[in-house]
Amino acid sequence: MGRAIKVLKAFKNDKLFRTTSTSLKILLAFFVLLSLTAIIGVSYAHSLPVEEENVITLSRYLHAGEYDYTAELKPNEIYDNQLTLSPGEGTLYINIVENVAITFHYTFSCDRPADITTEYSVGMDLESPEKWIKHLPVSSKKSVSSSGRTVDFSTELFITTPWFEELKAVIDAETGTSSSTYNLRVKPEIRTVAETDVGTINESLVPELVMSFKYGGEEGDQIVMSDLENTIPGTIQRTETIHNGDVLTYRLIFYVASAAAFVGLICTAWIFMKTRPKRPEKKVEKIIEPFKEAVVEVAEEPSYKEQRATVAMKSLEDLVSLAEGLGKPVLYFRKPPRIPSAEQTHTFYVLDGATRYEYSFKLSGESGSKA
Repeated sequence: MGRAIKVLKAFKNDKLFRTTSTSLKILLAFFVLLSLTAIIGVSYAHSLPVEEENVITLSRYLHAGEYDYTAELKPNEIYDNQLTLSPGEGTLYINIVENVAITFHYTFSCDRPADITTEYSVGMDLESPEKWIKHLPVSSKKSVSSSGRTVDFSTELFITTPWFEELKAVIDAETGTSSSTYNLRVKPEIRTVAETDVGTINESLVPELVMSFKYGGEEGDQIVMSDLENTIPGTIQRTETIHNGDVLTYRLIFYVASAAAFVGLICTAWIFMKTRPKRPEKKVEKIIEPFKEAVVEVAEEPSYKEQRATVAMKSLEDLVSLAEGLGKPVLYFRKPPRIPSAEQTHTFYVLDGATRYEYSFKLSGESGSKA
């Protein structure tokens, strides 16, 4: 009887129960969304640097090296006996070039006043690419100084074609090699020190000019000058470390939000799991569990050819006790409802001659289509 009352109460409260379940589902979805948002927030907060380095430019400066040349020519037809060529005026054909006068001009400039000292020396390398190289010192070390924003100097070199041809021929003979291209590299080695009020500049550079002697090509024997201009910019910088205190605050906020969201999610999920309705099948099995050895489920109710008396029992326990006294089995039948949406009837009975002892109940949430 007590079990039947509990089933009846569950049926009566089913509508209220469904409302509570819906609220829990909404609350569970809210905490899931809040947890995901908190995780994204923590990830974003950790992507922000607590400390940043800010680079401040205090001064800008520039090394500028520029080459110029004048080639003296033999009497010639191709240039109508023009006797000199400068950059951009024509091709330097080896057979008509007597010599080449090269001028190198260097300038150091700074946007702040400074005490500037520049030391330099000039050398040359004659090479047969991938075969041999000969270093040729040209000048000893010299220096220039200035108090201001710039310092500069100029130096000159004089290259004669006969000197070049003789030198490379001697080295080729000594090495037993030859090449279609020879490079004469002009290499001024420069070191500039500038003392400014925001720092010291101390840099070395080699603004190289390549003078290539090419033989046997489709364009004829010629001298090709390259790297006539070299510029190297620079800066004096200071690095400052900026502490972003707000980032730590953001992280703390998201930590707290994450903790609250996870606690809410765990509690809501636990309550939801505890309060969610059990399947009617499980409820019936729980009712039958204490008497499962005495209950036999049948596919259909037996048909009667004569009138029988039906006795309603107060509880399944009473029916089972009666069956044990009579030595009869307890038959169990799930009776489908007439209306598909109605509750299914669970009937337990004991047949004793013309008498049928019966106990039945209904559970909400069951489909009438299942027998």
